[in-house]
Amino acid sequence: MLFLDSLVERQLQEAQQQGKFDNLPGAGKPLQLDDDSQVPEDLRMSYRILKMSGFLPETLQLRQEALTLQTLLVNATNAEERSTFHTHLAVIKLKISQAGLSTQFLEDDMYGEDVKGKLLGKNKS
Repeated sequence: MLFLDSLVERQLQEAQQQGKFDNLPGAGKPLQLDDDSQVPEDLRMSYRILKMSGFLPETLQLRQEALTLQTLLVNATNAEERSTFHTHLAVIKLKISQAGLSTQFLEDDMYGEDVKGKLLGKNKS
């Protein structure tokens, strides 16, 4: 394995000296590493590959959809829209709960929006 390591290292150094890495996206900027400490170590690489491929696990898709619906609900202009968004959000919350995850992230955001609405004199209940 040492031979392979030294071969790869030498090729990387040669490529760097030839300037092949100079025009890469994000050159000179700090790396933005994801916090994957909650993902089991044996699953981290597969999760990264899926993420780079644009795939989200169903539970994360549900979270994302719930946050979008919540924003739509807060900004809805009529009662019919609010009712529709509220119904869809309730279904998504149920699915998230059935997956064994908390929906507290939604409650915290809604509480903040409710307080802001009351302070601004907008009651969208």
